[in-house]
Amino acid sequence: MGKRTDKKMRIAVFTAVSLVLLVLIGILAYWKIPSRRESMTWARNLEASDVAQIEMTVMPSSEEERYRSFEEEAFEDVVSLINQSTGRYIRDPEPMTGMSRTLYVTMKDGTEHTVSYNGYLVIDGDSYADCFHGYSEDGERLEKE
Repeated sequence: MGKRTDKKMRIAVFTAVSLVLLVLIGILAYWKIPSRRESMTWARNLEASDVAQIEMTVMPSSEEERYRSFEEEAFEDVVSLINQSTGRYIRDPEPMTGMSRTLYVTMKDGTEHTVSYNGYLVIDGDSYADCFHGYSEDGERLEKE
């Protein structure tokens, strides 16, 4: 009788551990696996060599800190930040107020893209709920460089 109880206990522990792992993987996938939307695919695959110009506006801010045009040497850093884009697509985002940073990326082929953060990560009009920090905190370094 002892072996049968011991075997049932092992199965119960294995099942519980497996369920916990599945839940953790699900949570990770929910927040970290990027959306397959075209805008997110573009952001994750952007290469600095394809970029002709990058500009940024920060609102609200003082007049002299509101606009920045990046030199070509800085494209790699900005593109690296854009490549980190992740989040869950939000069809109807709640209106947000407060600070926003918007990057205007012009490609060498003439196409234009926008990437902004105002509580949501917004790429070419598609809104994403990013994780608890992300672009907003990393984006501060773009203002200071």
